[in-house]
Amino acid sequence: MVSVAAAALALMGCSGGTSLENEQTPDQAKDAVVTVVDDTAGAVGGTWSVASGPAVQGCMRDNGARGAAYFLTEMREQPAGDPADDVATVERLWKDKGLTTERYESGGTDPTLGVRGTGGPTTSIDFLADERGYSLDAVSVCTAGNAEELQRNGE
Repeated sequence: MVSVAAAALALMGCSGGTSLENEQTPDQAKDAVVTVVDDTAGAVGGTWSVASGPAVQGCMRDNGARGAAYFLTEMREQPAGDPADDVATVERLWKDKGLTTERYESGGTDPTLGVRGTGGPTTSIDFLADERGYSLDAVSVCTAGNAEELQRNGE
């Protein structure tokens, strides 16, 4: 499951900004991505743990300038709930938050279900639901800020 989450995070990356990029400081972007991940985990329930982040990374803003964004990965490993129902719950929550969503599933006879979201407080967010465990990966909007400097300052 961790490799699926890592692959999803690699696919998301941080390229390009959003209309919110000029309105948020790096701290606001960090808080926003943590909130949407926490809200999502709360809607699905269970015990979630942070696998990575929130950590700052470099990104390119719409105006071509370098910026800073935050990524966060959380995992829930205990089996509980129904993956299809939980994907539907997450999709509704994200749509209510103004995100554009797209459902998908992996190949094979026992596919992992998922939903991707863009917009709102994120550049991208991904929820994977499998009977073996769930994962949430999110990247904040790209804000004005120097990612390397933020990292040197403990972010």
